[in-house]
Amino acid sequence: MNLIAHALDLGLRAFEAWPTSPAPWRLVARLMGSASGSFFSPARVRALQWIRLRRIVRYAYDHSPFYRESFEALRLRPSDLRRQADFTQIPFTSAHDLRDWQQFLAVSEDRLSAVFTTSGTTGEPKRMYYTARELNALSNVGSLGLRLRIPGRLVALLALPPGLWMGTGEAQRVVERAGGFGLPVGAPDPALVVTHMRRFAPNVVITSPSFMVALTREAERQNFRIKLEAILVGGETLTRQHVERFRDFWDAPTYNSYGSTEIGGGQTMALPTCECLHLNGLQLFTEIIDPDTGLPADEGELVFTPTVREAMPLLRYRSGDLARWSHCNCWLPFGSIILAGRADDMIVAGDMNFFGHVLGEAAGRAKGATGRLAISVDKIDLTDRLRLRVEGGGVSVAEVRANLFAAYPELPHNLSIGNIRLDIETDAWLNDQFKAVRIVDRRESV
Repeated sequence: MNLIAHALDLGLRAFEAWPTSPAPWRLVARLMGSASGSFFSPARVRALQWIRLRRIVRYAYDHSPFYRESFEALRLRPSDLRRQADFTQIPFTSAHDLRDWQQFLAVSEDRLSAVFTTSGTTGEPKRMYYTARELNALSNVGSLGLRLRIPGRLVALLALPPGLWMGTGEAQRVVERAGGFGLPVGAPDPALVVTHMRRFAPNVVITSPSFMVALTREAERQNFRIKLEAILVGGETLTRQHVERFRDFWDAPTYNSYGSTEIGGGQTMALPTCECLHLNGLQLFTEIIDPDTGLPADEGELVFTPTVREAMPLLRYRSGDLARWSHCNCWLPFGSIILAGRADDMIVAGDMNFFGHVLGEAAGRAKGATGRLAISVDKIDLTDRLRLRVEGGGVSVAEVRANLFAAYPELPHNLSIGNIRLDIETDAWLNDQFKAVRIVDRRESV
């Protein structure tokens, strides 16, 4: 088994380092599918992961100041990890740790090729650096996952926001590497995106559920319809109602995805028949833990160790996302999950990341507000609705709204294009609310 795993590892490393010119990914995906029953298996993937885990632990210890100090404080050495169960001796890495990002850098500045930042919080955003080899490895495996779902014509409209968010650049690279044609139109006025669709006739759309709703409404208003082969979404909650709406109008299946800047962008694969998210077991080791005890659990917080990291290796990174292990009847030999929300107070709604404490501070600055706030998220005709009930007497809705716009400058635009709805109720009395800010998400995920 170990000899086969080592051979698989060598082959995978060569595959990840494939030159930047487009490769015959349709053939690779077809061969992978035909060999799945005899060559790819969960046992072999686990053996491969253990090889890669040991390598990345050694690499982090040798090159990352943060992990060298962390290991030495515990008198722990990479050689102490003799079995996969020993991996749990390594302490968790948190989002707070990443604020001191310089301590995670494991290569010199001249080897850095890209930086991506997180969004939606206050203060200095977390930043993650990547080398050219890392980006190449992620793009190669990502393009394979894309070709598993779309083997033929690939003209992809990328309705994703610009900037230092990782998803936009990654999607462009993956489409190009798969031998496809990417159209990075951004996510401005949906009417402009429909214009691009008329011009270029894409057969794939990559965006968020919220913007896809806005785009569908605009296409319906213009009486425009085009045959799509697939809709790929991510970044926020996808509901069964979304899937049905997009299928009814575009006659296309919708595929959900999961990822983050910290772990390398989108890190899931799926076949047309899959109903859960398969994590990229070739480049990612995943745990689910009880958020309170840190012990392994069937349902809890997702913890990730990317196994091909160079610039900023991460070991046992606590994502803050909640999920449970699931089972899929397809042949993909990777672990599958169903997402179950966030462990912290972040809300993803209408293409935006909101934080409960930021909303609470903004509402609490209004004259007459007591500082207590009830937040709920639901859907009205497939649009995310953010509802705020602000406690206090004589509180002005206009003042609360202005404070929210100051905290989230992109909110007015998302409201204007129909990505999100905002309802504010003042003069509420929240006597039965123990905490200052309470969040309830009433959306049903797929």
